[in-house]
Formats: sequence, structure tokens, C-alpha cells
Amino acid sequence: MNKTMFDHPSLNQCNALLKRVHHKRFDANFSLLITGLSGTGKSYFAASYLKQYPSSNTPELKVRPVVYVKLTETRTAVDLLLQIVKAFTNVVGNNVNKAHFVQDRLTVLLREHRVELIIIDEVQECLTDIDGITSQRMAKQIAALLDNNPNIALMMLGTPVAGRLLRLKYGKSTERLKGEEQLSRRFMAEQQLQIIPSRCQCWINCCNYFAKKYRFPTFSLDDKQLLNRLHIATEGRMGLLNKLFSVAQIFEQSHFPKKLEDAYLASINSSAFNPFNTDMLGDDDILALLESREFQ
Repeated sequence: MNKTMFDHPSLNQCNALLKRVHHKRFDANFSLLITGLSGTGKSYFAASYLKQYPSSNTPELKVRPVVYVKLTETRTAVDLLLQIVKAFTNVVGNNVNKAHFVQDRLTVLLREHRVELIIIDEVQECLTDIDGITSQRMAKQIAALLDNNPNIALMMLGTPVAGRLLRLKYGKSTERLKGEEQLSRRFMAEQQLQIIPSRCQCWINCCNYFAKKYRFPTFSLDDKQLLNRLHIATEGRMGLLNKLFSVAQIFEQSHFPKKLEDAYLASINSSAFNPFNTDMLGDDDILALLESREFQ
């Protein structure tokens, strides 16, 4: 299956680039960094891609062409490696405080499971607030991971701050940082997942994707007023739309807009402002809000 979750230009572009990176369509083994604001669909994109390459079992081993790792707080380069190792096994052995031992263990696991692509989500967790020695060590460890496993591509996902990984300069702490960029030469240009604009087919497609997921009626152009309210409620972010529909399914009201009104109060914003309250906000008010956002 080559299709992304639904047709959306930035999703489609990232999907096409990822396939080329994964299947070595370039002369060099490049990797890919995709950034986006929280809720723009990075994790959904990763999950959708992962489903296209499921694991399979042989009598000898479990083949995992694509491995997904979601980082939690990562303070050291060894932490980074261990979180990837633990995607395969919790048995990490001795010397877990030494990066080269963990790197060797990881190399064996990647080879044994025939891994082709590693997806690292929330990669900004390996950065400190200020670029310095720790951030440089993280970037160098990622570079070493790629150099030690030349047949494996890497996709990193994170908030816009993760773009710093490709822009780090390197040098000693006692002198000006030098111009060699350790990671940027191993990666394609940073790609961005964008918030989906309102009043377009992409937004209808996005709403229908989650409507089908939670067994709600699908939308058409005849539902433009409700679609506009959905966009105001979620700011065009897939993560918030998924959350809204997920909560809406638990309410027993038969009237769908009322379900959304209650779900918005319960899951997104409990203040007096509620875009599904038609007594508070008429259709013209919603349009004015959409237009004011688009001009910002």
C-alpha cells in the first residue's frame, strides 16, 4: 500500500520522500527529518507507514523491516541507543553505561531482524534547551548509528525545535563552533508537516478519515458549516481531531453536533467558548474566525 492516510500535499510529499529514502533511491544512503507542530499528524504518519511494512516470523527469527521508537526524556547518547535497543528486547546485558558496547549490541539486533528503516518519534527529546556539548553528542551518536549501519535508513520526527539537529555547528567549548555539520550531509532537507487549511477538500478528507475510524457519518460539502466549526475547534490539527472524535463517541446524545459540543468541553477546552454552540457563535461568526486565522 503506497497511499498515505488521505490526500494532503505535505503528507504526500513526506510519504514520497520517505519511500525513496527507505528503498535507497539515491546514490547515497540519506535519512530524513520531518518536523511539525504538535498535533499535525507526525505520529499518525509514522503509524500509517509502519502498517505498510508489518513484521513477519520465520522459524529462526522475527523480521522487522521498519522499527518504530518513541523517545522519552533522553539525557545521554547511551539513553538514545538503549531506547532503540528496547524496541527489540529488554535484555541489554552488562556495560549499558558505555556507548560503544550498546552500539555493538544494537548493530547485532538490527542485522538479526533485517531492519531497513528506523523511525524515531519525538526526537526533540534528545536535545537540551540550549545547543551545547550534550546536543552535539546526541547528533554525533545519530551520525555514528548511520555510519555503523550503512544499509539502514533513519526517519526522525519531532517538533520544529528538532530542526536544530541538522543545524548544529561543531567545535571545542573553548572556541567558536566550526562550520562542519555532522548530520546535515547525511540527511535530506528538513520536511514539514503543515496544519490542514480550512474550506478545502483536504480538510474534508481528514475529517472523513477520523469519522470512519470512530464510526461517525462521513462529511460532504453540504456539511460545510459543521466542517468549519470542526476546524475552529481543532485548529486544523489531526491530533486534536482524533481526540475530539474519540471522546465524542462515548456520549449518548443522538444529535452529532451535540456530541461534538460536549466532547469539546470535556477534552479540548472547558471554557465558555465552544465553536459547536450555535447560540453563542453563528455561522457568520465562525467564518470570521476562520478568516482572521488565515490572515495571521
